[in-house]
Amino acid sequence: MAHSDHPSVSDQVAADDERFMREALRLADEAATAGEVPIGAVVVVAGQLVGRGMNRVIRDGDTTAHAEIVALRETFRRINNYRVPGATVYTTVEPCAMCAGALMHARVGRVVWGAPDLKFGAAGSVVDLFAEARLNHHARSVRGGVCAAESALRLKNFFASKRGLDSAVKPEFKVKTASWPDDQSTLKAIRFEVFVEEQKVPAESEIDEHDPVSIHAIAWTNGEAAACGRLLPDGHIGRMAVLKPYRGLGVGAFVLLHLIERARQRGDLEVVLSAQTHALGFYEKFGFTAEGGEYLDCNIPHRDMRKILGDF
Repeated sequence: MAHSDHPSVSDQVAADDERFMREALRLADEAATAGEVPIGAVVVVAGQLVGRGMNRVIRDGDTTAHAEIVALRETFRRINNYRVPGATVYTTVEPCAMCAGALMHARVGRVVWGAPDLKFGAAGSVVDLFAEARLNHHARSVRGGVCAAESALRLKNFFASKRGLDSAVKPEFKVKTASWPDDQSTLKAIRFEVFVEEQKVPAESEIDEHDPVSIHAIAWTNGEAAACGRLLPDGHIGRMAVLKPYRGLGVGAFVLLHLIERARQRGDLEVVLSAQTHALGFYEKFGFTAEGGEYLDCNIPHRDMRKILGDF
């Protein structure tokens, strides 16, 4: 690409670029799991990761919720500033014109991207806004092609999967924060169907003293409740339940990501959960790590899992 410096970067810078790009790729995988185009981005200042983002256009119902902008928004909240001079932004795909403009307005010092975007790329593929001398602010360095093959493969697999779907239209889910006083009837209906009726959890164990003080999330589609989960004051995520007709459609990922984001907004440094052992792989996709041994809860095998938020 016309505006790329990668032939001259030092070995240490190249190693750091790949390390941070792999974190962005992990976020891209989370986006794909949630049904979004697999693009991830991170913001790094003085070697420290201060912001992270993934495509959330569908989840948020927001055309501007590209990975780079989501990562910038999180950074602005964390540093309490709307500019990040000297920061490096890593994004798995060449920024579009919207994101390139946001990066320049934020005074980002360096941009590193992965796969080219031949339809919307604004760092050389379609236009090169970073090289436009008439614009007032520029990143001092733009490097393309870092982990490009891995990023491009994610895009290829994602769109191939989309093309291979049955002609039937998949439902679109919206996840909303819920409260126990306002939404307990819906929450109870989902949880009782999944836990009490299907998994034979004792009904008296299903509702507890944590419900009134927890943050709840409900996923909806076409006016029907499909899934739910809750976030306790101590950072424990639980009662993740998806109704049978909606399983395998990614709705559980939407609920989980919503609760993780609420924990992050609240300032939590980590989230924890007790996962049924058959679901360990699902949570591992979102950065949870299993801890300790297996145990029984309501006669169902579980393991504890943890995800660090504050240190990324």
